[in-house]
Amino acid sequence: MNRNVIILILIILVCSSPFYAQTSLRGDSSPENSGSSSNSSSKENPCIIHERKSTSWKLTPTLGDIVSAQADTSYLNFYNLDIQDSYTVSNNYLGNLGTAGQSRILFSREERPEFMFLQGYERFNTTPDKHTYYNTLMPFTIASYLTGGSKQNAEDRLLATFAGNVNKKIGLGLNLDYLYSRGFYNYQGVNTLNWQASAYYMSDKYSIQGYANTSSFGNQENGGISDLDYILYPERVNENLSSPKNIPTNLQYAWNKNKHKDYYITQRYNVGFDREIFDADGDSTGMKEFVPVTSFIHTIHFQRDFRRFRINEGGILTDGFFENIYIDSIMTNDEMSYWNLKNTFAISLNEGFNKYAKLGLAAFVTLENRSYTNMRDTTDINYIPRHYNSNILWAGGELYKRQGKIFTYNATGKFGLSGDALGDIDINGELRTNIPINKDSITVRVFGYFKNMEPSYYLKHFYSNHFKWNNSNFDKERKLRIGGEFRLPLTRTALTIGAENLTNYIYFNNEGVPAQHSDNIQVLSAELQQGIKAGIFNWNNSVVFQKSTDSNILPLPAISLYSQMYINFRIAGVLYTQLGLDCHYFTKYYSPVYQPATQMFHNQNLEKIGNYPLVNVFANLKLKDVKFFVMMYHVNQGMFGDNHYFLSPAYPMNPRFFKMGISIDFNN
Repeated sequence: MNRNVIILILIILVCSSPFYAQTSLRGDSSPENSGSSSNSSSKENPCIIHERKSTSWKLTPTLGDIVSAQADTSYLNFYNLDIQDSYTVSNNYLGNLGTAGQSRILFSREERPEFMFLQGYERFNTTPDKHTYYNTLMPFTIASYLTGGSKQNAEDRLLATFAGNVNKKIGLGLNLDYLYSRGFYNYQGVNTLNWQASAYYMSDKYSIQGYANTSSFGNQENGGISDLDYILYPERVNENLSSPKNIPTNLQYAWNKNKHKDYYITQRYNVGFDREIFDADGDSTGMKEFVPVTSFIHTIHFQRDFRRFRINEGGILTDGFFENIYIDSIMTNDEMSYWNLKNTFAISLNEGFNKYAKLGLAAFVTLENRSYTNMRDTTDINYIPRHYNSNILWAGGELYKRQGKIFTYNATGKFGLSGDALGDIDINGELRTNIPINKDSITVRVFGYFKNMEPSYYLKHFYSNHFKWNNSNFDKERKLRIGGEFRLPLTRTALTIGAENLTNYIYFNNEGVPAQHSDNIQVLSAELQQGIKAGIFNWNNSVVFQKSTDSNILPLPAISLYSQMYINFRIAGVLYTQLGLDCHYFTKYYSPVYQPATQMFHNQNLEKIGNYPLVNVFANLKLKDVKFFVMMYHVNQGMFGDNHYFLSPAYPMNPRFFKMGISIDFNN
C-alpha cells in the first residue's frame, strides 16, 4: 500500500460523511477542555465529545468491569501520534516509527506477555483492556493521516475510528491503524496493520460486550549499523554520506513478522429489584429504576499469535553477528506460534444497592488452555518438544469501591491451582482519595502489587537457527512494588514515588539468552511533573529518577527528562494554535541492545549511549472539526558538533526531517 492508496482511503472516508459540510464547533468554548491529554488517567469521568454527549469506557479483562475512559479530543500535542518517543518519558527503540521498543522507565513497562515476541510492540498492539467502547447520540468518524520524509524514506500512517449506536442499548465500533514506514537506514522498513471491530448490548438486567482484533507487525531487520564512525566521526570515513542509506548495516534481506489475534466477549446477568425514584424534595416522581444486587458473569477470551524470523541467502553482512548456527548455514526461517483460551465464571455482589452496601465483592474461577509450538531441535529430538500444551485453573476475587468522589479503591488477586501456574500469586491494588484544600484539592493515589509467577514457556524453552536454551530449572519470579502519587492541580504539580523488589529476576544477558538472578534487586523511582502557565505561555516538564541496586543485571538511566514549551492562542477567534518545541533526554548508561533473532533487548557493557537531547519543533492547529500539525523532527542535529544521537546501541536516531498530519472529525 503506497501513499496514493492511503489518500484514496481518506477520500472515501470523507465522501462517506455527507453531512460534514454542515458541521461546526457545536458550542465548544475551548478545545483545550473538550478532552484529556494523552497522559490522563483512564479512570476519570466519562468523556463528552463536543455535543454528542458520547460516553466512552474500557473493560477490565478478567471480569469485564466498566472503567470510564476519557477520549483525547483536544488538538494539543496532536503531533505526538507520529513520534514513538511520546510513548513514555524515555523510550529505547530502533529509530524508525513502528519498530520494536522498550521503555527506559521501569514503572512504565508492561508485563512480559506469554508470547514474549510481542513485548516490543506494546504501544501499537491492542488488547482487551486497551480497547475503547462508545455510547454516542450521534455517529462519528475520526480519520487521521500522518506523513513525513521523502519518497525513499517516507513514513505514512492512517488511523480511523468509527462509532455509532443502533439504539440506546446497542452500539458498534471500528478502528483502523495502518503504518508504512520505509526508514532512513537500509533494510529498516515497517509495515503494520491493526484493526478492531466491537459491539455491545446493554440493558438493566443483561449486557454483552465484545471485540475482535487483528494485528500484523512486519519489520525489516538490519541489526543496526556495522560501523559507528559513520555517525560519530563521519570525517574518518572516506565515502559519500549524502544519504544515511549509504551506511552499511549488519543484516540485509532479514524480516520479522508477528501476527496477533484477539477475540473477547464478556456478558453478565443482573439480579435485583425496582426502586422508586424521588425528587429533591422527597416526593415520588412516579418512576422506578432497576437496582442490580448480584451479577453473574462469563468472559471468554481467545488469543492466537504467530512469529516468523527469516533471513534470505546472503542476508548476513557482518561476520560474528550471530555466534551460532544450529539449523541452516545458508538461510534462516524460524517459526513459533501460540494460542490461549480463557473462560472465566464469576459472581459479584454489587456496590451501592443500598446505603449499607459501601463496597463490591466478586469471586471468579478461570479455566485456561495454552498451546505452544517451537522449532524442532534436529540434534536431539528430545531436547525441546515441538508442541507443548498446558491446562491451568485459576481462582480469584475482587474487592472494590468505585462510587464516591472522596475515597475509592480496588484490590484484585488470583491464585494458580493447577498446571504450570500451580502456586502462582498475582495480587494488585490501588487506593485513591481527594483531600480538599481551599478551592482546590490534592489527589492521592497509593498503588502496589505482589507477583509470584512462573516464567513464560519461551523463556524456559527455545530453539531456533541462532539461539537455543533449555531453562527448566528457572524458579518463579517474585516482584513486590509499592508506591504513591500526589497531584495538586492548582500548581500543576504531580509527584510519583515507588520502590520495587525483584527476586529471581529473569533478564537477557550479554550473550542474548535469558538468565535468572537469584539475589534481590531493588529499584527506587521518583517522577516529578511540573507545569507552568503564564498567559499563552506553557512549560511542561517530567523528570524521572531511577536507581537500580544492580545495574549490571537491570540497567536504567539515572535521569530521564521530557520538557515541552509552547504558546497557545487563537487566530481571528477561530483557528486554535499551539506553537512550541519539546525535548527528550536521558543520562548515559549501558543501554540494552536489540537482537532481531529473538526480538528481545538484552544487556551489554561495551557501549554507553545517552546525554544527547532530541529536540522537535512543532505547530498544532485546529479549525472547526479539522486539526493538523507540522513538525521538524530532530531539529538540533549537528548544531553543537555532537553526533552521539543513538536511541539504542548501533541504532541512530532518524536525521532531521519534516512531518505533518491532518485529522478530521466527521458527523455522520
